[in-house]
Amino acid sequence: MANKNQTGKRPNKVFALVTYIVALVALLLGMFLPFGNKVGSEGIQAMWACQLPAALAEAFPVPALKELVAGIGVEFTYSLPVTFNGWLPESYDLGALFTVLYALVVLAGIIALIPAIVSTCRKKSTKNTALKAASFIEVIAFIFLAVFLFIQLSRLSLGAEGYQWSWALVTAFGGTFVMLVIQSIVYKKMSGVMKFFLLLLSTLALMITVYDVAAIIPALAEPLDKLYTATSGTFGGGMYSSRVGITPVLWFFCGGTQFGAETLPTLSEKLAELTAIEQTLVISAFILAVLALLNFLLDAMGLGKETKRFMLVSNVVRYTLTLVVAALVIILPIFIEGQSVGLMGVVFAVLTLVALLLNIFRLINAPKKAKKAKSKKEKTVKVEAPVVAVIDDEQPVEEEPIVYVPEKHEQPAALANEEPQVYNPVIYNGPVDDFIKTLPTELKVEFSRVFLERQCGNLGFIPDYKVGGNNDRFFNNVFIYFARLRNAVSDELINKMYEFGNLM
Repeated sequence: MANKNQTGKRPNKVFALVTYIVALVALLLGMFLPFGNKVGSEGIQAMWACQLPAALAEAFPVPALKELVAGIGVEFTYSLPVTFNGWLPESYDLGALFTVLYALVVLAGIIALIPAIVSTCRKKSTKNTALKAASFIEVIAFIFLAVFLFIQLSRLSLGAEGYQWSWALVTAFGGTFVMLVIQSIVYKKMSGVMKFFLLLLSTLALMITVYDVAAIIPALAEPLDKLYTATSGTFGGGMYSSRVGITPVLWFFCGGTQFGAETLPTLSEKLAELTAIEQTLVISAFILAVLALLNFLLDAMGLGKETKRFMLVSNVVRYTLTLVVAALVIILPIFIEGQSVGLMGVVFAVLTLVALLLNIFRLINAPKKAKKAKSKKEKTVKVEAPVVAVIDDEQPVEEEPIVYVPEKHEQPAALANEEPQVYNPVIYNGPVDDFIKTLPTELKVEFSRVFLERQCGNLGFIPDYKVGGNNDRFFNNVFIYFARLRNAVSDELINKMYEFGNLM
């Protein structure tokens, strides 16, 4: 998805509306499907929506609020009590807060559906409201759902008693995730495919190194045991073979609370029992697990974002940092008695290296923006008859027309003896669409002169620009023949066309 609602160069608004509705349906199913996370619960007891009153009372522990919602709804089971390494005197239920926020996002999505439908049905509307709403609602809802998925995977990894897969949660997460992927691939084409592949790498890295896959998928327990046995001479009982990577994270966030069969220690308490090098290993494992979680979230959110150079640079930075920490987790066990290199740590490092190389490749091959030159001042000459012009698509006003003379050209000799030049406001009265609206007035005039009126020589190698139409071929050819256009088009306009074209 793009953030600019570029209906002129993207698939039609109906597609955006359909995918938005499908995502909303998935989010609603997450609230109302009677397949919760507590063993033995059914019917309204298993509906997430029915737990909202209890979640509200936990998220905002005010006595008056608790009295108000007492007896309404059912027991809250999506709990995540956090203490932040024991710094909070009493645990706070982050799961309750995220439940309330998730419900508000779903409500906002339903309300936003109305203008999205109206915008889609209006033929004259050039705004893709459905796409804009989907960009916001789906990504925000995905963040909350991902947190709950992390909680569920953590409880299942540690064998929490009475806990089961919440198929309502999985439905909401899966539906939103699939719509994000489809929108990214359809709207961004090869860039979307590349982003999806990077997301697969971060998902695989997350699942095999942070969580105990054998506990989550019992069918994998035996093959993984055989793999560890086969590599016991080199790998085996390392950090990511005998210990679940999420554990240090839970020590930090949930230490001192009941999580699974017993009370978790805090990270500080655990570190106090270890030697200096062992402390370094545990802290490295903690940082690596957090980075794996963040990489998954950022790569998933990146599906709905416009690819810019800053994003590619930040991807390279975070994956480089992840690779460095992974190297520490692999190397440190060599110097600790009783520890060996974790097989899954090596796998994690390989996946991270592949993702890093792909992001470096994307960064190197990204079309570089042209260097910014000095702004070209447009000189205007006063002429006799006034005409009606439109300023920035607002109400018509009476203005004097202008004749544009680039500053780099010498003033015609015929004008030398005439009255002094008068500088008028730059006015544009040509057609507009989603792209032209993004340009300042001076660039609107330049774009119209060069590409609509074709006043700058033979541009037969550039397809005609269709105002409000599909201009994929136009933008593609502009950057294919960039060198031939350098003398006809300013750097500022080229930059604006690149940002809009989003050819990454």
